[in-house]
Amino acid sequence: KVMKNDAKIRMNICEENMYMENIDVIDNRQKYFNYKTQMVRLKKAISSEYYLEALFIEYAIIEDRTEAILRYEGNSIKCKEGGFVSLDKKLNKISAIAREKKSLPNRYFDEEFIEEIRLWKTARNGMIHALMKKTVSTQEILEIVIHGENIVKKINRLSGNYKRAVERLMSNCSGGRYV
Repeated sequence: KVMKNDAKIRMNICEENMYMENIDVIDNRQKYFNYKTQMVRLKKAISSEYYLEALFIEYAIIEDRTEAILRYEGNSIKCKEGGFVSLDKKLNKISAIAREKKSLPNRYFDEEFIEEIRLWKTARNGMIHALMKKTVSTQEILEIVIHGENIVKKINRLSGNYKRAVERLMSNCSGGRYV
């Protein structure tokens, strides 16, 4: 079923999984505007103590940046038709390509940073699932939010630097091969 609206979002049902998929890929200018908007929202959410909103924004940015990192050099992850790729699978793929000592990703994404993201995700998910099962203090949530904010800043910086490095490398290519 295709829904016609401004966002041009298509809803699909695949077995028991429902997901949303963007039909149109936005241009770089719109993507930049979206990031600026989300970073402002993140800062406002933190300063207004809307920590759960901050966690949501942080996770969305990290998901998107890991996808972009894989896309820059044409890397991808196979998934079931109509499915989505989990953050864990993206991190595993980035880790695998970064392990190659002479690879470009090796210069930007060390295993320590990948593990930091994994640990943050585990803490975030554990806290989200515990919200209704135990008492979670505001301080506990804030610690996860601040850690996530630092990861977002770092992954934004690293993915931007990595993208520029890939573009420089590709501009030095001849016929699709590195020279």
